[in-house]
Amino acid sequence: MDLVSIVNILAIAALAFMSFGILKQWHLIRKTGVTSGISLTEVLIRFTVTYVLLVKILLVGDIYLIVGQIMLAAAITLYMITLVLVRLRRG
Repeated sequence: MDLVSIVNILAIAALAFMSFGILKQWHLIRKTGVTSGISLTEVLIRFTVTYVLLVKILLVGDIYLIVGQIMLAAAITLYMITLVLVRLRRG
């Protein structure tokens, strides 16, 4: 296995683990309905950066990064929507 293949696998694994961490937090918010301690500004920054990087990766055309970044974008989008909805319900 060459170095590029190893880096491709590690890139997908890293993005998958990041997505998993976000989905764990999403599940906790969905289950408990508690969003205290979570900065909406910080999540919005992460959300924006994720999509800026997705556009860049799509332009580069690296399929491994595209797959990983789409997983991450889906996770952060679900997290952001749930966070906003829970906060709106709380008033």
